[in-house]
Amino acid sequence: MTVIAPLVTSKAPNLSIAPPEYSKQYADMLNNILRLYFNQIDNALASLSGNVGGAYLRFPNGAFHQNGVTTLTANMSNVSTAPIQVTSTALFLSAGALIIGTELIGYTGKTSTTFTGITRGVYGSTNTSHTAGAYVSEAQPVPSPTSPLTVAMTSTDVSNQVTLDPTDNTKVVYEFPGYYNIQFSAQLISFSNTIDNVTMWFKQNGVDIPNSAGIISIPTIHAGVAGAAIVSWNLVIPINAGDYVQLMMSSDSGNTVAATYPPGVSPAHPASPSIILTSTFVSALY
Repeated sequence: MTVIAPLVTSKAPNLSIAPPEYSKQYADMLNNILRLYFNQIDNALASLSGNVGGAYLRFPNGAFHQNGVTTLTANMSNVSTAPIQVTSTALFLSAGALIIGTELIGYTGKTSTTFTGITRGVYGSTNTSHTAGAYVSEAQPVPSPTSPLTVAMTSTDVSNQVTLDPTDNTKVVYEFPGYYNIQFSAQLISFSNTIDNVTMWFKQNGVDIPNSAGIISIPTIHAGVAGAAIVSWNLVIPINAGDYVQLMMSSDSGNTVAATYPPGVSPAHPASPSIILTSTFVSALY
């Protein structure tokens, strides 16, 4: 394993005032101070220009995701529209949809431990009963082309001058100008009996970014299991300080959702977030 030594940076020395007449002692002292200073500069530059020099640099970057997951704390019948009781709603959006088993459920509000304004069996799914302890995970409905979804994220993994807008978590905001590599992945599912096409693209400052769109076909439900596809691509664009970027989605049928899969048991695996978005500084604009 390669161990990277700390980068020792130089600091300008404090030089004493020269005497009015030449002094060999003063000249030797001055030379020693400057020699040490220049050696520090040489060593720092040598470290930065070496094979692992990039390990010393910190570039603007950000990584965000949406993966609301909790568990039921009370049983649900297949027809109940009472508030859904869960362990916590902290990582969920203020309104949207939930996945419990094979059912998608709409909600219009939440408290710290309940989802309210319940509509059962939405987006082509079928009502079913659920037992306490079952996983409840987030879903963002992907509406029709006439009303596209501006994708929201609730969790920040890393952030250095690239942040989620504190008042609008659909906006990724940039503090420092430059060319940025923006990449996303989306976990899309559908309970429909017909293939659904989903279009995804980016906006910058509310304006569509040219050549940023792609179309994905989501499979149909099969043997009671939702059709699923995980998609990802990236683009490199120039960004000015204060700009923001948003991820957009729409579907032909309006029945597809961007869904978080809860942790699995067989095989054991972590949760699969509905949306992951990362952005990394590439170079300066000029």
